[in-house]
Amino acid sequence: MNIQSKYDGGQLTIAIEGRITATEAQGLQTKVMDIVDSQQGSVDRVVVDAAQMTFISSMGLRVMLMLKKKVGDMRIVGASADVYNVFSVTGFSKIITVEKALPSISVEDCQLVEGKTDVYQLTEDTVLKLFPEGTAKEDVDKEVEMAKEVFVLGVPTAMAFDIVMVGGRYGLIYESTKPMKINAEALGAMLRNLHELKVNPEEESFVYGHAEIKKRIQALEPYLGEDAVSKLLQMMKVLPDATSLLHGNLTLGSIMQQNDEAIFTDMGRVCYGHPVLDLSHLYASFSEDKKGEYFDMLLDEYYDMESAETVKRNKENIVVLSDVHEFISLLDNGEPSAEMVEESQKRFKARIADRWEEILSRLRFKMDFNEEIRALERKQFYLDPDVNIDWIAQKLGTNRHYVSDYFNKVLHCTFNEYINNLRLNYAARLLREGRVAKSQVCYDAGFGNDHTFRRLFKQKFGCLPSQYE
Repeated sequence: MNIQSKYDGGQLTIAIEGRITATEAQGLQTKVMDIVDSQQGSVDRVVVDAAQMTFISSMGLRVMLMLKKKVGDMRIVGASADVYNVFSVTGFSKIITVEKALPSISVEDCQLVEGKTDVYQLTEDTVLKLFPEGTAKEDVDKEVEMAKEVFVLGVPTAMAFDIVMVGGRYGLIYESTKPMKINAEALGAMLRNLHELKVNPEEESFVYGHAEIKKRIQALEPYLGEDAVSKLLQMMKVLPDATSLLHGNLTLGSIMQQNDEAIFTDMGRVCYGHPVLDLSHLYASFSEDKKGEYFDMLLDEYYDMESAETVKRNKENIVVLSDVHEFISLLDNGEPSAEMVEESQKRFKARIADRWEEILSRLRFKMDFNEEIRALERKQFYLDPDVNIDWIAQKLGTNRHYVSDYFNKVLHCTFNEYINNLRLNYAARLLREGRVAKSQVCYDAGFGNDHTFRRLFKQKFGCLPSQYE
């Protein structure tokens, strides 16, 4: 028996070669536990590579179970039919995720499909999509399942019929496809048909695209900083809730031709939400020549009967939000290099931070600060006499103009009326409870001036604070 290990970004891979007999099991237990302990608590998941394992005894199964209990997140991959059968018959496959060995092929003599960096022409009738190194099997399975689900809904989609391994990387085999040089009008109609399909979140398994994008934005904080993440999240507020079916990873490269038909590929991020998520991702992927007349023609077809003003406003949102997609792509291939992080920080400053006021005005945010405002109220922010509209704007990640509009158009009051009302209600509660002196209530409630407090209190409650019971 031979054991090799490799640690990478929280994942510990342990490759076991040979037979795990009852005699070998004790030594295996000592070795794998020592390997885990050597990482000093930094192991998030363990992958046991069983590709070269030829036999496992009941004692060996117990070692696998002990390892599972120690690390929690664990799976066994590459098990031969005989080894997999042992896990299955004994019921261990219900406790530990065990994946059968996949067919292994080579693309050494295969040509890349024109315009693609990850799709190979295997035979005249088949192509292979190769996933990046480090892609998890569950991500490959998800792409297969999502393609099936949207195909049932009537979306023209490439369907994989086999999963293979290529030098340690996963691949999917499809019927032969080739790049689709689709014109703007045809693409606009294709996307409109996709987005006209509505998802019932309670009945279907698609994730909510807005939430997924927000997670990916939040993951950028260690690299771009808290302020950048706050601004990117604020940019997302332009999108109202929606249930349109979305591709989730839309580029021109994900539109291919199969049997003279335009079809969608790369379905691993299918979701639902507002169509602008798809359109802004598509725009971010365009070369400069496609961002002009081609995109305008696409939008004219996509929005069809909408007014020119509506199309113009939506394009503004799409163009601005395309920057969000460019920044979240920083983590698409795992941990970014220091050079990539530095370049992204420079781009963020030039394209968003230095143009923040312009971006806010172009996005025309919907007035939806309810959740954030209620959270601040629960913390009783209004008891601080120095709180003003600029303070609130900073907390909400916007400017005083949008905060003022929110109070006027949604709450139908000015900011001063709103905060004074909160303070007066708090003061009335203090007076009812009698826990502080009446002369102190004004200041405990956040007012800085006793005369103003008494005047406003009488306007609201019809009596002076000293008369209130």
